[in-house]
Amino acid sequence: MTDQTPRAFDFGTEPAPAGPAALPRAFDFSDLPAAPAAPGTAATAVPGALFDSEDHPAVRDALATARADYPALFEHAQGRLGTLFRRILPVRLALVTEWAEQALMEQAALLQPMTGLVLKFTQMAVPALLDDALESTRAPAGMFGKLFRRAPSPARYQPALASARAQLLQLMAESEAATRKLDASAQNLALHAAVLAVVAKIAGGAADAVLLDALAQRRMLIQQAVRQAELSLLQLGQVRAQAADLVGQVSSFLTVTLPALGMAQAQGKD
Repeated sequence: MTDQTPRAFDFGTEPAPAGPAALPRAFDFSDLPAAPAAPGTAATAVPGALFDSEDHPAVRDALATARADYPALFEHAQGRLGTLFRRILPVRLALVTEWAEQALMEQAALLQPMTGLVLKFTQMAVPALLDDALESTRAPAGMFGKLFRRAPSPARYQPALASARAQLLQLMAESEAATRKLDASAQNLALHAAVLAVVAKIAGGAADAVLLDALAQRRMLIQQAVRQAELSLLQLGQVRAQAADLVGQVSSFLTVTLPALGMAQAQGKD
């Protein structure tokens, strides 16, 4: 009694001829029709493009698996998934080892300026500057402080705080643009990782151990890159929130606190 062939490996109802076992669809595109010759030209032995459409059974099986395993992803990116499946099928070790390499390099390049923005925010030291400005508005405590302490005028901090506010706004604009780019990169890598998972599933036990290990390792690498992007997005989001809060505090000092102090000083002189 012969074993039942899984759907992903089903090549028709006719019995297979004697000889080597048939490859699953993830590995075999031999049933594609030959490309028709252009009118007026002689036929040549050069094969036509294998991935002109999603009609090949391997691509259809891959899309069906993606629909079942990643319904939300499939709903929003069916076309892109089809493109990626046609690119990787039939699966080969060389394809797997280079899968998403360009996308990984692009994301690495995007992470560098984001790290720079976080470092820039830290070096600006706006919280310390704001604390000093607020401290200058408080009256000295105790007799000793009143006699010997000379606090700087609050107005002295106005230029520095105005400059810091402008820098914070610029940092927020730059971080927003960097966030959009990195978020798109992470989504692209997530698609590539899902494609590897689907290919590994439909290949099943037909693939050799080296190929299956390469699929697992490459997918793990891509998932790590996605996680790194998510952490960077979280960190930069926190920086943007802090920057927005500081912009509000600085604006309050410049537009409310300083004018109120000026009015109080003017009334005291009367």
